Amino acid sequence: MLADPRSLLARACGSDGYTTTDHLLMLVLDELRVHTWQRTKDGSKGRNRPKPVSPLAHRPGARTGRTTRRPAEVRALLARHAPQPDR
Repeated sequence: MLADPRSLLARACGSDGYTTTDHLLMLVLDELRVHTWQRTKDGSKGRNRPKPVSPLAHRPGARTGRTTRRPAEVRALLARHAPQPDR
């Protein structure tokens, strides 16, 4: 049931109704639109940027690149979850 993103079970678990392929195609489309926009007069001046199609780009409250944690906490967290070297 979880394999079908439109099933009630998948929705109850947080699915947005799109498959992984759908998400990847929308992200590719977003990148192509930005690539084309950057080569226009609007793009060179940084105005009228195209709105993303992918729902992954519209996550309210989602942040990347910033944290309120101290650098030592971040290093410890990354060390804990880093892949272990093969022995």
